[in-house]
Amino acid sequence: MAPGETDALRSTRLPQEGETPATVLAIPGPVVEQYDVHDVVTDAIEAIDPNIIIATPPNSAHVAFPPVTGLTDVPVVDPSRSASYHVVEDPSVLFAMVPTPDHLPPTPTDVPQETGENGDVAGLEHCYLVSNCLELTIDPHHRETRLEGIDEYLNSLPDGWHDESLITHLSTGLRAEYHTRYETATDTYSVHGAGPPTSSVGAAIDENERPLIELSIYSNGAIRVETHDPTNFGLQGLEGIGPTKADRLREHGFDSRDAIARTTPQMLAKIRGFGEKTAATVHKSATAIATGEVVPRDGGTLPNGDPVFIDIETNGLNGEIAWLVGVLDGGSEEGHYLPFRQQEHDDPIGHVDAFMSWLTGVAGGRPVVAWNGYNFDFPIIKRHLERDAPEWVDDWESCYQFDPLYYATTQGYATFPARSNRLEAVAAALGWEPTTTGIDGGTAAREYNTWQRTADQPDGYQPDWERLEAYCEDDVRALAMIYEALQDASRRPQGTETPKTRTGEQSTQGSLSDFS
Repeated sequence: MAPGETDALRSTRLPQEGETPATVLAIPGPVVEQYDVHDVVTDAIEAIDPNIIIATPPNSAHVAFPPVTGLTDVPVVDPSRSASYHVVEDPSVLFAMVPTPDHLPPTPTDVPQETGENGDVAGLEHCYLVSNCLELTIDPHHRETRLEGIDEYLNSLPDGWHDESLITHLSTGLRAEYHTRYETATDTYSVHGAGPPTSSVGAAIDENERPLIELSIYSNGAIRVETHDPTNFGLQGLEGIGPTKADRLREHGFDSRDAIARTTPQMLAKIRGFGEKTAATVHKSATAIATGEVVPRDGGTLPNGDPVFIDIETNGLNGEIAWLVGVLDGGSEEGHYLPFRQQEHDDPIGHVDAFMSWLTGVAGGRPVVAWNGYNFDFPIIKRHLERDAPEWVDDWESCYQFDPLYYATTQGYATFPARSNRLEAVAAALGWEPTTTGIDGGTAAREYNTWQRTADQPDGYQPDWERLEAYCEDDVRALAMIYEALQDASRRPQGTETPKTRTGEQSTQGSLSDFS
């Protein structure tokens, strides 16, 4: 067999159910160069709470030195500079950070003797080998990708580091969303990216626009990736604040969201460049995050009637198939969950027919609510119906559809207490605790696509449908919780806070549980 990449879809892997992952925060050098470290990076570390911080190119040397190393007790490592080894006891994984594989000891179990600082790794479940050795290039004329450096990398890999069941290979030279299984004549290697987007993939990249990368690492080799815009953290994470206004806030002693929340809009309006409107917006944004509750603004009106909450799973971010329509009939805690899921790979109609029959029958006349629904759920369902069940299109378009994200952010009727407007981030800021872990919309899409691609094969892939349905249920209950918080905020006089219960949660919210 000639060496090469295999179909990564066929190697779909879910984390162990209920497992708490190790968390790696990858920081590209431009983040440290472009932003106030004590403001943005400190806030990101506090929010993400990583076990290990990895410096990534470009300019990784800016990360693995003060002032970043002085912000936290968490190890800050630049794999391109020197070898280091780090064990995370729960979920019992080893991170081996090396400039090149020839820095490694003979086997992963030799690591404690080599370093003398990591303790016993007996019971080690998985090892993540992190370097900067691999990059991806694309030949746009031949539509081919090449994993640059792989031959030299594998040739220098010690014999004890070739077991795919134990070793996953990460490179900060590959974008974090990249994953492949690379096959040689004798072995297969799971290769993941751990770095920012690069210009080598055929498109120009602004060197100053690099995201923070959060990697959730599991004991079976599964990895979940989430990218974060640095401007979501620190003072620039407040609505209406850019670099100049952030500097002016610091000059006047407002160096944190709490400090801004404790002052008044009138005091903020005295700062040069802050009018009354900007001051009020900034104050509401800081107050929402500081208090952990939705802050209302004037003019918004929520739909009348009991809403139907929906969340869909698709075959991709720009998907055309809503293979699962998760419905919550009722509130975030007591509501009844109904998963309308595609049952056969060649039948894209049955489940949407059942969903529309329920929606126009039992739930007739009620508003349909979806997070980012105007940009995602609602148009995808419409396209699905137009293609496969056109008799339902008029009924779907006649339903009153409501998007809480659009209501709050585009129309400006409320401010959410989160560093980003992703569903899970907003819900978590309100106290939501998910019941499923290690799954996101991208994972669910890969599971579905693998099922479709292998459906006609004797050993065709069968996803864990119950777990995927449970993930969708988490999302739709989180949506209901956010909607309930919007309702509470609309009834609450502005300038007041919701009384706290003895557990510290909002009295109208229970203990609750996130494709972006």
